[in-house]
Amino acid sequence: MKYFFLIVFSLSISAFSQKSKYLSFEVAGSGGLGSLNYENAFFESEKMDLHFRAGLSFAPVDKNNGIGIVFPLMVHTILGAGNHKADIGLGQTFTITTKGSFFVRMPFSVGYRFEPAEKRYYLRASYTPIISYLFNFQWENWAGLTFGYRLTK
Repeated sequence: MKYFFLIVFSLSISAFSQKSKYLSFEVAGSGGLGSLNYENAFFESEKMDLHFRAGLSFAPVDKNNGIGIVFPLMVHTILGAGNHKADIGLGQTFTITTKGSFFVRMPFSVGYRFEPAEKRYYLRASYTPIISYLFNFQWENWAGLTFGYRLTK
């Protein structure tokens, strides 16, 4: 658990850079039923950007585990120039339940991102399978819709 907080802290240091920063709400997707996310670009070029995204979500798990507090962490590669871009992401979600269980899963994301240069918002639609790999391999098909708002210009 201490490594999780160390990773989040070290990646959040880049939040003080002059790169683009976003707040977003994702329905379904990597955080479960819905998540609030902070996104920070740590590399930007004309045709490719790299973003780190950290989120928070709550989701019912089952009767034995109660409610899950979900922390999705992802790195996204955004490819393309102009308003229309491909968005590919990979990460880890950490879930702590109200009854003491702990889950780790790996979300993957492939989608379309519409981000007008003259506006401060973006929209993303993505296929986001969630992969369990620790004890037995499971592939859960999932999708997500995201509305994001750019905090910096």
